[in-house]
Amino acid sequence: MDLTSTSSGIAQMPVVDSSDTLADSLQCYSPTKKETWEYLAFKSVEEVEKFYGDYALKSGFSIRILLKSRNNSQNQRTDKIHYLRYGCNKQGYKKGSLLDPKNKPKSESPVVVEFEKVKEKPEERVGCTAAIFLKLDETLNVFKIYKWDVPHCHPLHKPEHGCYLRSFRQVNEVQGQLAVINSKAGMSMRTSYEVMGQGVGGTDNLPFRFSDLKNYLMTNRQKEMLVGEATVIQDFFRNEALSKPSFYYDIQVDAAEDIASIFWADGIMQLDYALFGDVISFDTTYRTNNQYRPLAAFMGFDNHRTSVLFGAALLYDETAATFDWLFTTFLKCMSNKKPQSIYTDQATALLKSVPNIFEGVFHGLCSWHMAENAKKNLGSRANSAFFDELNILISHVETESDFDYNWDQMMKTYFDGRPTADFKWLVQTYRNRMHWSSAWVKNHFTAGLKTTQLSESFNAFLRHFLQPDHSLVIFFNHFNIMVQRMRDNHTELDFKAANTRAKNNYPNSQLMRSVVNKYTPTCFAFIHRQYDFSFKYFYEEVTPQVSAIDKVFKVFTIVHVDEPEEVDGVNYDDACNDAPSNRDVLDEEVAENLPPNFEKHDRLDERLVTIDIRAKRISCTCRMFENRGFLCRHIFKILEFLGGSVQYHGLKTIPAEYVLKRWCRDVRQSVKSTINVATEGATQAQRYQQICAVTVNLCTRVCADPEASQIFLNGVLEAGRKAEELLNSKGIHIVQSSVTPPKSSSVTPSKSCNTTAVSEASDAQKSTGPKFKKRPNPIRSKKRLKSDYELAREHQKFLIHRKRKQRGAEDLKGKESAD
Repeated sequence: MDLTSTSSGIAQMPVVDSSDTLADSLQCYSPTKKETWEYLAFKSVEEVEKFYGDYALKSGFSIRILLKSRNNSQNQRTDKIHYLRYGCNKQGYKKGSLLDPKNKPKSESPVVVEFEKVKEKPEERVGCTAAIFLKLDETLNVFKIYKWDVPHCHPLHKPEHGCYLRSFRQVNEVQGQLAVINSKAGMSMRTSYEVMGQGVGGTDNLPFRFSDLKNYLMTNRQKEMLVGEATVIQDFFRNEALSKPSFYYDIQVDAAEDIASIFWADGIMQLDYALFGDVISFDTTYRTNNQYRPLAAFMGFDNHRTSVLFGAALLYDETAATFDWLFTTFLKCMSNKKPQSIYTDQATALLKSVPNIFEGVFHGLCSWHMAENAKKNLGSRANSAFFDELNILISHVETESDFDYNWDQMMKTYFDGRPTADFKWLVQTYRNRMHWSSAWVKNHFTAGLKTTQLSESFNAFLRHFLQPDHSLVIFFNHFNIMVQRMRDNHTELDFKAANTRAKNNYPNSQLMRSVVNKYTPTCFAFIHRQYDFSFKYFYEEVTPQVSAIDKVFKVFTIVHVDEPEEVDGVNYDDACNDAPSNRDVLDEEVAENLPPNFEKHDRLDERLVTIDIRAKRISCTCRMFENRGFLCRHIFKILEFLGGSVQYHGLKTIPAEYVLKRWCRDVRQSVKSTINVATEGATQAQRYQQICAVTVNLCTRVCADPEASQIFLNGVLEAGRKAEELLNSKGIHIVQSSVTPPKSSSVTPSKSCNTTAVSEASDAQKSTGPKFKKRPNPIRSKKRLKSDYELAREHQKFLIHRKRKQRGAEDLKGKESAD
C-alpha cells in the first residue's frame, strides 16, 4: 500500500501541514492524548493513509486496511466511504494458528492434543490491537478520528528495518515498466533489481524488495496470459508477420486442435539460407522452456565460418513423423531448395526421416555423438586408444579398402577378433559407415563440417538468454534477442573485414595477392596455411611431355605435416609467421640445391594433381576443394610451379571458379545486386529485399517535388493494381503461415486454420483458439543429469559388484560343503 496524502484545510480545525516533517507533526499531536487529534480532519482516504502511514513508519510497524465501509450511520449503502479502520499488520491471527486462544484441542485427554491446524511457517500476526478508527463527517465532508488504540503487544521494528515493512513496499509504474523492458531485453530479475538499485545509491533505497519486483512481473505476465498461451503465441506470430513481411511460420495441430509443434523463420534467415544453405547442422535440445519441448535449430556456416541460423522449431516429440513434418515445412519455407549436406546425430528417427525428405542430399553423422554412443554401448572397451583408432576411420582413410582393413584391425585389437555382429552398436555403426567415414564423406561438400558442433555452440549460446522456467511467450521474446545478438556479431565481422587487410606473408606471390581481398580474413588464413604447407612438398610430372593440355603430377612430402582439422581452429597469426622456415626441414641435399634423391625417403601424403591447361580445370585426389571449398596444398604446389612459366601465365592467379562466393567478403552485397525478382529460384525474402531497396531509393528522390511525388504515387498504385490482378488470376493469396495437420497416426488431421499476415485476431479467435498440447516433463528429478559416459560407468560398476557378490556367495557355499 502506498500511503500518500495531504493535510486538510478545514477552517477552525487543527490541520497537519503536508510540508511539515513527521517529527514536527508528532510534536503537535500525541496519539495518547485525545485532545491533540480529535479535531484533526482529512479530505480523502489518501490523506488518512499518509498520516497514519507516516506515524507507523516512524514508530516501526506496518499497517493493514481493516475496514472500508460504504454504509452510513443508519446502515444504508451509499456511494461514499463512511467508516475507515487501519490497524497494525500483526492484528488478529491466521486461521489455525496455535497462538489463537480460540483454537481449542479436539481431545480432552491431557496426553494427546490435536489442533485443527498447525502452522509450520513462522507467525507474523500475534493478535495486536493497535488501530485507528475514522468516520465521515457528512456536514463538512471530511474524515475525523473517533478512536485511536496506541499500545502494541509486540516489539516494534528498528529504523533500519523500515524498508522491509510490507505496507511501505510498492513497485510504482515507472519502475515496473523499466523492469518489464529489462525483462524483454533478456535481463534476469535479479540483475534488473540490482541495476535499479544502483540508480538510487543501493537496493536499500528502493521502495520495494526483490520479492515485490518478482511478484509484479509475474502478475503482469499472468494478465498477458488471460486469453491463453496458445492465443498469445499466435498473436505474437501475427505481429511478427505484420512487422516482417517475409516472416514465415507453420503450426502443427492434433485432432483436438491443440498445438503440437511450431516452425518459424524470418526473412533474414531465408536470405542466409539462400547464401549459405549448402550445408546444414540439425540438432535438438531440451529444457529451453517450461513446456519441456525440444528446440530444433537449423544451423550453418556463413562466410566468416561463424554460426548462422536458418530456422527453428519447438517440437512436441522426436518421432519420425514429427521430423517429416518439420523437414517438409522447412523446405516449403525455403522455396524447396535442398542443401548439399545435412549433419545430425545417430537418432533412429532421423536416420529414417532425413533420407525420406532430403532425397539426394548427403546425410552426415556427427562424430562427437558417435564417441558418446561408443562410451555408452561399449563400456570399458571405449578407451583412449580405441578413440584414436576410431578417429582414423572417421578422418584419415582414403578408400573403402583402407576402411575395411582398419576396421578389421580395430576388431582384432580391441574386441579380441570377435565379429562385428556380436556388438549391436558396431553393427549399426558399420552399416552407416558411408555417413561418417572420410572414405565416402570426402566426395561430398560439407564445408569442413564433421559434427553438429554448430548446434551445440548455439545451444550454449542459448543458455545466456533462455531459462527452463520461461513461458513460451518469454521464450520467443528472448529468442529474438539472441538471434539479433548473433546478427550483430556477423555485422561486426563484416565491418572488421572491410576495415582491415588480411595478413599476407607472401606479397610477391600472385596466387596470394589474387585472393587476399576476396576471401574473408578467416578463410584467407586457411588458404594462407595451405600455401605455407606447399613448401614442404615436392612434385613429379607423370604425363608425357608431348601433352600440352592435360598434365598430371605426383605431389608428396618426406616430412610429417600436421593437418588442421577445422578452418576455425587455426591460430592465424602463428600459422603465418613461420612459413619461410619450412624449407629447413628438408634433407641436406635439398638445402644445398642438389637434386634430391627421393628413393632414400618414404613418400608421405602422395596425391595426384590433374590440370587441364586450356579449360583451367584442376583436381586433386585429396578432394579438399570438393569437400571443403578451398584449394589444397598439393594444387598450390603445382600452380606455383606452372605460374612461373610464360606459357602458363594464365595459372599465375587462382581461377575464379575455385574461389567460392560463399567464402567471399562481398557475398551479401553481390547477391543483393544480382537478384532477379522475375526468376523462379529467387526466394520471397530476396524479392522483397530488392523491391524495398528500389522503392526506397525512388521515394527518397521524388519526394523533393510535389508533382514528381504525385506522378510516382499514381504509378505505384497502378502497378499494384496490375500485380494484384495477376496474383488473383494465378490463385496466389498473401498467406504467411498455415496450421497443418501431422502425418502420424497418433496425431490425426484436423480442420485447417489458415493464418494470413494481414488478418487480425478477433475476440472470437481468442476465445476459441487452440491450446498447446500438454507434454510431460521428461526430467523427473531436479538433480544434475548424468552423461552417457557416467551412466555407462555406473552400469559397469554395478556388474562388477554383482559378479563379486556372486563369487563371494559361491566361495561361501564351497566352504560350507567342504566342512
